[in-house]
Parts: sequence; C-alpha cells; structure tokens
Amino acid sequence: MLSFLIILFLLWLFLKLGIGLIKVFAFLIVACILATFFAYLLIPFLALIAVGSLLFKAIN
Repeated sequence: MLSFLIILFLLWLFLKLGIGLIKVFAFLIVACILATFFAYLLIPFLALIAVGSLLFKAIN
C-alpha cells in the first residue's frame, strides 16, 4: 500500500512539475526494466562470483 501511495505521489509531482505523461510512463518502464535486470541477472551473477572467489581462497 505504501509503494502504491509513493507511485501516486510521484505521478502527481511529475505532472505538477510540467513533465508530460509520456515521459512519466517512459521513466516507469525504464525503472521496471532496470529493476528486473538487477534482480534476475546481476545479483545471481555477483553471488556466483562471490562463491567462486571463496572456493578459490579455500583451495589456495
């Protein structure tokens, strides 16, 4: 519920600042794509690097 209120507040703020609705929706789409990238691709890749480095240190 809080995130929904924050989204409504940001939408209202962007409209009050004179930023067009198309730009607002473009920003939201880009933010969703970046969040998906970081959640599903980058974090597991960093975890694999961390586990690999720990195994390397343990073997050496």
